[in-house]
Amino acid sequence: MLTARRLRTPDSRRPGNRNPVGTGVGQFFCRGGRQLVCSLLLAIALNAPVHAQTRQDITDPLDQFAVTHLEKLQPLSISHQVEYCGLFGMDGDGRFVATRAKRGGPDSCVPDPPKRDIQIIASYHTHGSYDRDADTEVPSFDDLLADMEEGIDGYIATPGGRVWVNYVDAEITFILCGPGCIYADPSFVECNAFLPQDTYMLEEIDQRFEDDTGIC
Repeated sequence: MLTARRLRTPDSRRPGNRNPVGTGVGQFFCRGGRQLVCSLLLAIALNAPVHAQTRQDITDPLDQFAVTHLEKLQPLSISHQVEYCGLFGMDGDGRFVATRAKRGGPDSCVPDPPKRDIQIIASYHTHGSYDRDADTEVPSFDDLLADMEEGIDGYIATPGGRVWVNYVDAEITFILCGPGCIYADPSFVECNAFLPQDTYMLEEIDQRFEDDTGIC
């Protein structure tokens, strides 16, 4: 739900934990149409690889809604060089809705509670603009931990146009769609020496931080 930007320098310090916003626990599960999540859990069980979809391949309605919403926020987030965040939910008519995006800082954002009665399903936030010295192409340790503590899934957009999903039931983050899936920072340069995996457990995100030499 919130992020601490990981500076890609040898003397970076591990960010401290933050308290997620207290909005209540939303219910989110492997629905009939959510093939990627079901495939993900099966792949974990079988130790099989999981790969990003193209945007055209995304068929789950919530995933489609999330990607479309993040696409709209990306230009604003990148041009202002700050994070934007909010919550996804379902209203009384069964429609997906998003709370108004809140402007955060360069490396953090905590969404406001919804102003109307909706069932909270997931959090969302962007990662701002491209910064060569920050590892922003993957969710941070705090991103996944905060969603796990809150008990709701999370969607994260990166400067390179990736979209990730924090799937808290499995305590894992996985890439929904890869670079350029949504609007990307025009100045973005892929760090080919430190490319993201397609999935991370919490301890693997921490290990990625420890393994980061800052060299691209």
